Amino acid sequence: MDRRKFLATMAMIGAQGLILNESPALSAGRNNSGAVLRRKWNGRFDEDLVCIISDLHVNPGGYQPAYLERTVDEILRLNPRPRNIIALGDLAYLTGRPEEYALLKKILAPLDGTGMTLTLAMGNHDRRENFWACFPEQKAKSLLDDRCVYVVETPRADFIVLDSLQQGEDTTTWITPGALDDRQRAWLGDRLSKYTGKPVLVMAHHPIHETLVRDLLLDSPSCCGYIHGHDHVWQTGWQRKNYSEYSLLPTLCVPSTGHWGDIGYTLLKMGNDSATASLREFEFFFPHPVEKGEARPPQWAQIEQAHKDASWTFTYK
Repeated sequence: MDRRKFLATMAMIGAQGLILNESPALSAGRNNSGAVLRRKWNGRFDEDLVCIISDLHVNPGGYQPAYLERTVDEILRLNPRPRNIIALGDLAYLTGRPEEYALLKKILAPLDGTGMTLTLAMGNHDRRENFWACFPEQKAKSLLDDRCVYVVETPRADFIVLDSLQQGEDTTTWITPGALDDRQRAWLGDRLSKYTGKPVLVMAHHPIHETLVRDLLLDSPSCCGYIHGHDHVWQTGWQRKNYSEYSLLPTLCVPSTGHWGDIGYTLLKMGNDSATASLREFEFFFPHPVEKGEARPPQWAQIEQAHKDASWTFTYK
């Protein structure tokens, strides 16, 4: 091959985004057109760091995909990197259409081959059969064959990820409340009973008053918290079983990556005695970003300032 043909071939490879001799040290980013690029990454992993994203609401033709791309790019720049990324549902825009999951897969593609493991839960705007068709590996690792239920293990604590989606027969709408079926609830109780020392945090798309697992978690000697999405805000709190017991269950609602409300993601760092969640907020908007030329409401900046450096700690039992 002469020099001219060689240069032409290399240009074609570059244009198609192909990689020769790809190794785990390579990570992905994007150029201005959104195409996936690869760049060398010389950082390290933190096995005790977990990234939590939620309420992606990937909407082909909408503004939401660009916000998710920003989050993915931000995660790729983290050093150290989390070994695990957990998405707490509402992956699709409204009704879990196949094209929404196809676009989601494309946006998440830069995370492939980076050494980070992605776990995707279901929300009330998802549709399991369409999701599984696009992400068969997620169905394969689910611990229940008819739900998206996972256990994510880390050195210091484990994460039980539940499926609170109530899916109806009508594919053109959705059921907003979250719930666990009897089989999943029984599975959760059995799983929690096996934890005798290692801390565990339970996660789902919907808040705890909808999943109705409060007493089950408070009775567990190892469960130290509940984390959810759905409400699109950074919100901390705690649950009690009654007024005569000391035990409390810390709860945390995490932000959306880009639909409305608090916009960003969460990093959860496990330590010897506790796990601390830190908010990485890009901005706040409601009900949608301002149109071009419009001024941002001052309340949005006030909320952003109030959430600056926000964190929440789950103390191990």
